[in-house]
Amino acid sequence: MVQLTSPDSPGPVGRFLGVLLGLGVVAVGVALVRDSETAFGATGASMFVVLGAIVLLSFVALRPVSARPAPAAQQVTWEGEPAQFHPHRADRRRIVGMIVLTLLGGWFAVMGVVGAVEETWLWAVLAAVPAVYFLGFPVLGALGRFRVGGWWLTPTRVVVEHHGVRSELSLGDVGTVTPWSRSVHVAPSGSATTSRRSLTPMPWRARPHPVDLVIPVDAGAAPGASEDLAALLRGAARSAPRRSG
Repeated sequence: MVQLTSPDSPGPVGRFLGVLLGLGVVAVGVALVRDSETAFGATGASMFVVLGAIVLLSFVALRPVSARPAPAAQQVTWEGEPAQFHPHRADRRRIVGMIVLTLLGGWFAVMGVVGAVEETWLWAVLAAVPAVYFLGFPVLGALGRFRVGGWWLTPTRVVVEHHGVRSELSLGDVGTVTPWSRSVHVAPSGSATTSRRSLTPMPWRARPHPVDLVIPVDAGAAPGASEDLAALLRGAARSAPRRSG
């Protein structure tokens, strides 16, 4: 049975009200910016424009995604083993998320600079932490440290890299494989554990499942994609030698 993990997209009324709210907040922000007499006041008022834009972008991210075939698997070598590499696709939600983080980080950075110049240096201190945090995600993404990644299937193990965390589990240690609507959860058997390696610093690090190895499934994947992936993993686990003890 497939476990549900994703809420339904808002209906037409919800989308209409959301867009109306976003446009209203942007309009308020534009009016406040035009009435501001200082750069500091205009920068502060522009936060309404940013927030309105985030509301509008959120409804772009929540639009239904049409089904499309997953990226083709690639035959590669992974740490000396032949492997099938299944790349993840950067979906609309991730792209919109990066835009939102860039908007927030950019606003805090500008607010810190303008506040330090026109008011007091404390504004630079107060704005530095959120600016660095929000901008850290797109910067790490551009550097390949917070990439969408993918997963590798070798004759002996399955390896997943997603949002700065690399998880690995021996096929001989696979216990149960459970398909969810947007992912497949692979639980270790017995006392086995999933090994993890972080590719990003702590503040930007994803929080993986405490036990399972989780393989995300593209939001636009065809119906049954998670079940097909689970069947593939179960077959690979049955063919792998089981660890004794």
